[in-house]
Amino acid sequence: MLSGLAGRGRTIGAAAQARAITEGAARLQAAFPELTVSGEDDAIVLVGRVSREDARLRWIGSLLR
Repeated sequence: MLSGLAGRGRTIGAAAQARAITEGAARLQAAFPELTVSGEDDAIVLVGRVSREDARLRWIGSLLR
């Protein structure tokens, strides 16, 4: 009984993680159109260059909430 519940929890958690990665990648791509943004299995990868003074970098965490 508990193993079935744990398996269901893992399935729900994996779906939520995939959804968060997809949505986060889309928000980051919109905020940084000059970068290449991709969602990996357990990460969001940004490739490209931005200036250290770019104000968008200060608020990158708010895009992922």
